[in-house]
Amino acid sequence: MKLKLILVMVGVAALTAASFGQGFRGGMMMGGPGGGNPTMMLMRDDVKTDLKLTDDQKAKLQEIQDSTRQQMTDLFSGGGAGGDRDAMRKAMEPIMKKATEDINKVLTADQQKRLKEIWIQVSGSMVVMNADIKKDLGITDDQKTKLDELNKRQQAANQSIMQKMRDGEIQREDLADIFKKNQKVMSDEIGKILTQEQKDKLKAMGGKPFVAAEQTQGGSF
Repeated sequence: MKLKLILVMVGVAALTAASFGQGFRGGMMMGGPGGGNPTMMLMRDDVKTDLKLTDDQKAKLQEIQDSTRQQMTDLFSGGGAGGDRDAMRKAMEPIMKKATEDINKVLTADQQKRLKEIWIQVSGSMVVMNADIKKDLGITDDQKTKLDELNKRQQAANQSIMQKMRDGEIQREDLADIFKKNQKVMSDEIGKILTQEQKDKLKAMGGKPFVAAEQTQGGSF
């Protein structure tokens, strides 16, 4: 079950922020198809500090995380979608959508806004894989085609990495660093597709600078 879950998360995380390594080490990835969403950032202690979460909020968010993790465990332990990555991703969608809705009910409007800004900053250019961000930036059809092709190459690379892990050519503990390097390459390629105007707008959407901790430990809310 764990290997199936990792494979699905890899396919999803290939479209998400450069912070994948921390989310991967921390456990459950609070993201989703199409570039993830800001709620995955709540696994980072420095993000929780920036948002000034209250103890009550942290407790409620922990309950949501525990419930979501259990639903995911039940889904994959039951052989959900038969191991097919796309089918498994679709099976995850309603679970993650409900989790996101519940999380947003806990956060204030200002915290939601700031969380999105932090997500954009940490994700960098990779955040344009998100459908809403594409719309906000006015991504053209030609750009979408190029981004889709880039994403397919990235997914193929990730699948190759996972196969090497299964074959014993790569150790599981090395996966985070390998994916991080691959995402850096992808981020650079995305930067070549965006116009300077789009890059400037994306930077503005990130809001005030987020000061990340040197070594953020993922895990619980």
